[in-house]
Amino acid sequence: MDIINLKARLRTGSGKSYTRKNRNMGWIPAVYYGHSRETINIEVDAREFAAIVRGRKTTHLINLELPGQESDGRSVIKEIQKNVIKNNQYYHVDFQHVAMDEKISVNVPIHILGTAIGVKEDGGILNHPKRTLSVECLPGDIPEFVEIDVSELKIGNSIHVSDLSIPNAEINDSPEEVIAVVVHPQAVIEEVPVAPEEGEEGVEGEEEAEAREGKEEPEKKAKKEEGEKSPGSDKK
Repeated sequence: MDIINLKARLRTGSGKSYTRKNRNMGWIPAVYYGHSRETINIEVDAREFAAIVRGRKTTHLINLELPGQESDGRSVIKEIQKNVIKNNQYYHVDFQHVAMDEKISVNVPIHILGTAIGVKEDGGILNHPKRTLSVECLPGDIPEFVEIDVSELKIGNSIHVSDLSIPNAEINDSPEEVIAVVVHPQAVIEEVPVAPEEGEEGVEGEEEAEAREGKEEPEKKAKKEEGEKSPGSDKK
């Protein structure tokens, strides 16, 4: 894997006004840390960093071109904070220093290849719940991504972490975790109102029933009174 150079400089100020001003000038606030070294506050070139993200090279080794530290700026990106709406607006980046002879844990993206048989022939649905793998290896052996071929999966078949093997790297994730699985499509059941049969009353809501009963009660009472006062009722 190639090492990508990224222009960086030491941060000379702090606070919201300083950060806002420098971000508008094309610099992203960041930190650079590692074991046996002091954490330093830096800024990286926003345009160059955006190109790294756009090219899906965030798992590559990054050489931070810091003044006076050109030979010791090798790092990996550990965390990116960005605007959830504007994908090209970054708030902060964490870089971890790496030694080429010491192993490091990184998250590597998973790329799905092919179309599963269960999807193509039987109308199944491919679920891909896991998007990255945590691997431990030497910096020079970090894979850019891990490819998973799902073309042979039938409905009910799945691929687990235990099925994977990465050259010169150990996988930290649980072997039982599911990478991809083909499942039956879920049937969508719509509730269709059933018309009442002849001679059968339909079901009505509680409020509608109360309103109807409230309306009918005076009518029944009036008919009853009318019956009591009908002709001949007063004859002795």
